[in-house]
Amino acid sequence: MNNRLLKLAQATPHLAAMHEARSFTKAADILNVHQTAVSHRIRAVEDLIGVQLFERTTRTLRFTTAGEILCSAAHTNMTELEAAMTRVQAKKRSTTIRVSVTPSLAMKWMVPLLTVAKAAGLDISVQAQTRLVDFTRDDADVGMRFGLGPYPGLRAIRISRSYMQPLASPAYIEANGIDVNNPWAKPVDILMDHTTEADAIPFGWAEFQASEPAFTQKIEPVSLFDRTDLALQAAIGGLGVALGRTLLYENDVKMGYLVPLGDPKPAEPSDWVVCSYEFAETSKFKAFTRWITEQVERTKCPETRS
Repeated sequence: MNNRLLKLAQATPHLAAMHEARSFTKAADILNVHQTAVSHRIRAVEDLIGVQLFERTTRTLRFTTAGEILCSAAHTNMTELEAAMTRVQAKKRSTTIRVSVTPSLAMKWMVPLLTVAKAAGLDISVQAQTRLVDFTRDDADVGMRFGLGPYPGLRAIRISRSYMQPLASPAYIEANGIDVNNPWAKPVDILMDHTTEADAIPFGWAEFQASEPAFTQKIEPVSLFDRTDLALQAAIGGLGVALGRTLLYENDVKMGYLVPLGDPKPAEPSDWVVCSYEFAETSKFKAFTRWITEQVERTKCPETRS
């Protein structure tokens, strides 16, 4: 910051008070200083920029165009600074942990766990977002990511190795005469999350086929979806076979809505908890990571626990 801007910054409270009060006396009352202090600071700004800010007479004080512009800008900046300070203080006092997750993970896993979190003394706010959270903009405290990791510039903890698991509803299995232990003896109707398939992260039907020699049918989906939870919901509805991943399908299996076809296959990506290095030092983050790790282990099927 150059010397000119520094002097303007020092005068900002006085300019802002003048914008609000339209009087040297009232501006001094707002700032709790003597009137001469306001007058001297305004004069210094006028000398600095070489432009008069007010038209002064013995009875009135009127803003010039330059005065209106500068005092209005100063008032806006002071108002925004005060609001920002309020947000910072509120965040420091808050016990809420804002967690950014994908919509699929939010619907299939995270939201159902909120009552469990509350019972454990955690106040969690779930933010379902398709984009990567930007911690520098204070979009969230913690993010859960499915990927290869680690993530440069962030504190990253891998909480789960991931598995791929084809799934179908009991009704679909019965109607098509599928042997769950040898499900690929005949072709099945493939339901596909095309967003995941198009992602650079190696997870999808092609990766499953590469890991399962018995799955030899051509991958031609009968239905395409843009979220994994939607593909799983379609499978629950009996439309075909969806490819689930760790944390997204286990609850549906436990409830009897879906049945695993064959054995789960390990996937290269994992589930990670990420945050800024600053937040990683807080007690809130440490409590959250302990709790979320416990929930992951409770959710996973015995054959995928590590």
